[in-house]
Amino acid sequence: MGIKLKASLPKWEQSGLALIRDQLLECPEGQHVAIVVLDCVSIKHDVVDGGDLEATPTVRLLRIEPETDPDEAARLLAHAKRLTDKRIPPPTKPDPIPGLDLPGGSGVHLTSVGGGQRA
Repeated sequence: MGIKLKASLPKWEQSGLALIRDQLLECPEGQHVAIVVLDCVSIKHDVVDGGDLEATPTVRLLRIEPETDPDEAARLLAHAKRLTDKRIPPPTKPDPIPGLDLPGGSGVHLTSVGGGQRA
């Protein structure tokens, strides 16, 4: 089960990416916040084990509008994290990682905390 992404961007004049073109070239490792509008352009049905049909939608990007104001970008990113946390709640307490208690009574205990930032 999954979703495919159509491999083409909106026409240049329908995409706001031109606003951040220079930033992308100057700092390619940086992250940028944008609002994306998409739709479903097709649905493919595959026969899986047991003879069931599994549908896979392919989405098309209709618009990409980058947020160039840092304060507004931070607000949108925080909202995206809240949406992610509603969809995938972070654990309420750390889960110990089995087998990583260090021998010799060093007092060190490694844990997995999960729920980190998601883009």
